[in-house]
Amino acid sequence: MLTRLSLHGLNRCLTQRFAGLAVTAVQQQLIELAALSTSFSSQQVLSNANRHCGSSELIRQPQQFLHTSARPAQDPQSAEKAASQADGSTIQDSASITEGPMRAYLDGRNSGLFKPDPRQENTIKLLQALYDQLKQVHLEHKRPSGLTTTDHIGLDKPRHSWFTRLMTGSPTKAQQTKLQGLYMCGGVGVGKTMLMDLLAHSAPSSFQLKRTHFHDFMLDVHSSLKKYHSHQDPLVQVADSVARESKVLCLDEFFVNDVADAAILNRLFSRLWENGLVLVSTSNRAPDALYENGLQRNLFLPFIEKLKKACKVHDMASVTDYRRLAHHHRGLFFSDDQREEELQARFQEVAQPHSTRPIRVDVIMGRTLDVAQAGGPVCFFTFDKLCNANVGAADYIALANKFHTIALSGVPVFTADIRSQAYRFVTLIDVLYEHRIRVFCSADGEPTDLFVNIMTLQEARTQRSNMVNLLFPAPSEHSSDDRQHI
Repeated sequence: MLTRLSLHGLNRCLTQRFAGLAVTAVQQQLIELAALSTSFSSQQVLSNANRHCGSSELIRQPQQFLHTSARPAQDPQSAEKAASQADGSTIQDSASITEGPMRAYLDGRNSGLFKPDPRQENTIKLLQALYDQLKQVHLEHKRPSGLTTTDHIGLDKPRHSWFTRLMTGSPTKAQQTKLQGLYMCGGVGVGKTMLMDLLAHSAPSSFQLKRTHFHDFMLDVHSSLKKYHSHQDPLVQVADSVARESKVLCLDEFFVNDVADAAILNRLFSRLWENGLVLVSTSNRAPDALYENGLQRNLFLPFIEKLKKACKVHDMASVTDYRRLAHHHRGLFFSDDQREEELQARFQEVAQPHSTRPIRVDVIMGRTLDVAQAGGPVCFFTFDKLCNANVGAADYIALANKFHTIALSGVPVFTADIRSQAYRFVTLIDVLYEHRIRVFCSADGEPTDLFVNIMTLQEARTQRSNMVNLLFPAPSEHSSDDRQHI
């Protein structure tokens, strides 16, 4: 049987199965799939396609990549009227709002791109407030008083960035206020990434804002650690380098699943915050749930406390998954007896007019990854090659930068015996989803069946409770009276 399923559809199936609850740390990691922006333009899709050698099929049908919360386009006036009448709407358009993420959000809502949503509106207010604070501090920095100028004449004082002086303390009123970042958490499809991207896209260059995925950021950190290995404290060098390049850091899908990442995050971000960096992040997990059940998690807890002080934690929990409302085209999931033949045929069809051949893809830090079948911007892998070998997020990112479509053959129904492979599989989906890569997949079961053998934390608790009640039943009133009588 052939099932039309987008990458988000697979994401959704896994998320519905686990609901954020897993028995072990590895099983918890299985459902952490990165959320794409809930709204991006067809121009972005075409840009992604052109980056991958320009497949004519993609350019003809960009909507097959389009994951969007958008409704059909409608008249702006009718859209604005509908928005103002929406139940629970907390913001109205105003001529006084001329810039920033709020302006971009209102424009999208008035055009029918976004549906009025009180939770998203509350979040965009926080992002706009941060935008205004960043702009105000920057203006204060650009407007020195005569007294300040006179005080500095002839004095050899260190010159720091306005963000550094803001965070480390300075006599002026503007510099005495510390800026809190924003940590947006909630389930998939509530609009976290889309809203953060509105801030990123509307920020002026003076903000020195960098937007990236958490996986990519940590890979860059580890690569830089190797670069500075000869220094006395390489991590300080890396943090200072990041702080020089960026004053506002937007990290999508903040999720800690690697002990190497957990070991350095506290010192890394402590240094970044000392340097005045403002963090804006999205995550499927609240700060207290990061690296839950991880190895030596007690050493990670100080970072959580610092994160909660440096950022306002905002829960975007919502009953609406806007990505489920999107239209997904041409995502193919094969699970019948002829699945391998059908997958291979679909791969050959999409690869045309390129001939397929083996190639080698460069990975970071001098590594390479062999690709057995590649046809232009399309490649074919077996599950064993991508998930049952010594590969990880760096390899998957390299593939995402090289290809726009990946065919994956032979995905099994997962059991506890192959949980490491299951973890790599979810990391693969995570990376491909973030990079908007199309996936063709053949598997031994339907998407909802792939993880059916994995017991959730809630199921484990219920089973344990039932076992305890069976072995140690609570005494009844009658049995208590009998004991007293005896």
